[in-house]
Amino acid sequence: MIKLNEVLAEAKAVALAESLRLLEIDHTDYAIKLRLTIDREIFIQIYANETAAKLNLALVMQSKRIYGFDREGGFYHLHPFLDARQHIPADSPKSITEFAKESLGLLADSGLL
Repeated sequence: MIKLNEVLAEAKAVALAESLRLLEIDHTDYAIKLRLTIDREIFIQIYANETAAKLNLALVMQSKRIYGFDREGGFYHLHPFLDARQHIPADSPKSITEFAKESLGLLADSGLL
């Protein structure tokens, strides 16, 4: 079960821990869209929907998803780093914290940060 207040609280904690800027893009009664800004052209987009029990996470660089993890059609899947068109099935969800740490590590390891 996805709770918007928990999503927002976790995003705030990640922003504080990783020195990122949190922007609330949209917030309705059942969905929220957030952005954790890494730099001018790189951010993590977070979309949560309580009704659909969905948490979609995307690392975006120059307006293009370069890594992601989401749930579509009831199934979790990974969009691999720098090959985000692929869909690799996953058994369980990722937390915002886990995804953010992975994203920052991938960016650092590849020299993009």
